[in-house]
Amino acid sequence: MSRIVGAMSGTTSMYPTSRELLPLPLLLILQIGACADSRPHEVEDRILEIPMSQQRMVTRNDLGGQWPFTIGIGTLGCNAAAVMFRADGRTYAINDAARNAGFASVEPIRIVQSRGWPSNPLKSLPQDARMNIFEESIRCERMSAALSYSSDPCKRRLRETHILTDAQLSQIEAEGRERLWPPLESEHVSLGPLVEVGLKLCSSAP
Repeated sequence: MSRIVGAMSGTTSMYPTSRELLPLPLLLILQIGACADSRPHEVEDRILEIPMSQQRMVTRNDLGGQWPFTIGIGTLGCNAAAVMFRADGRTYAINDAARNAGFASVEPIRIVQSRGWPSNPLKSLPQDARMNIFEESIRCERMSAALSYSSDPCKRRLRETHILTDAQLSQIEAEGRERLWPPLESEHVSLGPLVEVGLKLCSSAP
């Protein structure tokens, strides 16, 4: 009964408030969430063309294995469906809308999709040697296709130069195609997940 006080005393009532009825962990979550909602995005290198409310800092940890850039941190922004990424003082276009708006191509900072471990490498040769042989083999194929003749003579010289059997060369060619070695065109990590995050910033525009 110590909580019973008179109305004239100005002290608290004996009845708990709705906030006092909440479990402590839930109360803490609500308080932290309220602070987070009111806190502005922490952006060090802002995109000048768009409002601060439509940009935020992003890092490699935000997307994990889906992070598409050689640079590990930057500013992600969105304006009128155009998604941009800014790093090292340069703003890059992440989708077609941003490219059409004139922002720089993001291709120089994109990373190649990892192909994982080869299923059946020729272990008697180091990878650098296998990659060089694969590149020569692809050149044989492209040259023969351009000149409309068989690639067999070119590949025979290749096998003789590197002292390879026909089966060993085929094994190297299979690994090269599996792992998209040069001169084959490599696949980049998709920009899709980052674009989705960026478009949410557009939806928060006033």
